[in-house]
Formats: sequence, structure tokens, C-alpha cells
Amino acid sequence: MEDREVKSLEENPDHSQKPRLDRRSFLKLSSISGAAAVLAACAAPPPAPTAVPPTAVPQASVPTAAPAPSPVVVTETVEVPVIGAVLPYPRLKIATLNDLQSGAFSATYPDQFSPIQVLKVGKKVPGGVGPDGDIVAYSGLCTHMGCPMSYDPATKIFVCPCHYSHFDAAADAMLINGPATQNLPRIILEVEGQDIYAVAVEGLIYGRVHNLSLTEL
Repeated sequence: MEDREVKSLEENPDHSQKPRLDRRSFLKLSSISGAAAVLAACAAPPPAPTAVPPTAVPQASVPTAAPAPSPVVVTETVEVPVIGAVLPYPRLKIATLNDLQSGAFSATYPDQFSPIQVLKVGKKVPGGVGPDGDIVAYSGLCTHMGCPMSYDPATKIFVCPCHYSHFDAAADAMLINGPATQNLPRIILEVEGQDIYAVAVEGLIYGRVHNLSLTEL
């Protein structure tokens, strides 16, 4: 037996010189090799980014200039219709010249729910009728909140007792001051002999979408 072992060693001299690698040593070597590969990968410089071709940037559109407006040539005059011809206001007798001896007379127009003041101002005024062109009439409701107006013949001024708006009766009932923003609506008058007729309303009476009731339209 010993002669066989000696002979085997003599025939394979390299086999006796190589140490045998056990399982534990093999695993250690594997783990060390893997760690070295990870470190080498981390230490390597990152790859250069690939060039991306630039995308086309849309150019902003330049606005075109608007064409110059062509001049308007007026070839004929246009007449604005009288407001009484647009709406079918009733023609009602509201007073006589004798009723204005005190300078003011109360009436209603275009219906019984709309108080008006008929005035004889004493001098010719815008919209005035009669022999002296001084008779006018206005709505008796303030254009601010519809309060009944009071009229002072001495100053020719309407005064609202609720919020103190003032209107000049000698200047087409123009607003003087106060919270109101509109003049008093004017009643268009006609004088026939001694009788005074109301034929239309210029302006909108406070609190109404239109000055006439639906049954009268």
C-alpha cells in the first residue's frame, strides 16, 4: 500500500505542491472580487451625455396693422322722431291758463298714478309753451327714490323732502345737487286756447320700465 502511494506521488509531483481551496475560502474570495467590481464601477467617470438635437422654436407671429377706417360721408340728414310719435302717449287736458295764477298746478300724467307739476315760471324757458313761452310741466317724483317733490315758486326750484335733491325748474328741471343722478322727466305740452294738454313724457318716470301701462301700449 505504501509503495502505491509513494509511486503515485512520484508520478504526479505537482499535485502534492498545490494546496486545496476549501468552501469558506472560496466564498471569501468571491465576495472580495464582487466588492472590488462594485468599487471600480463607482469610481469610473459617468458617461458623457449624448447630444440632443435642438427642437425648432416657433417664432411669434407679428400682428398685422388694422386697416385705417374709411371716412363716413353723410349724404342726407336723418330726423329723430318726436318721442310722442314713438310711444302712443294719450293727449290729455291737464290744466288751464287760469289754473297757473299761483305759479304751479298739480295734475297727473300719463295716468292717475303719476303726479306732475304744471308751472308758469314767469320767463321764457327751454321747452316752454303758451303766450310767453314760460309754461312747463315735470314729473312730481324724484328720480332718486321716487319721493314726491315740492316746488318753491319763489326760487323756481324743486326740492326732494326725503334726501334733499334739488332741480332747477327754469333750466329744464336740471339736477342741481343731491343723491339723484338724472333730471326730472319733462312733460311735453301743447296750449290750445285756454287749455293745456299733455301729449308725451320726455324721460323715464321713476319706478317704471316704461312710462305707459301694458294696456295702453
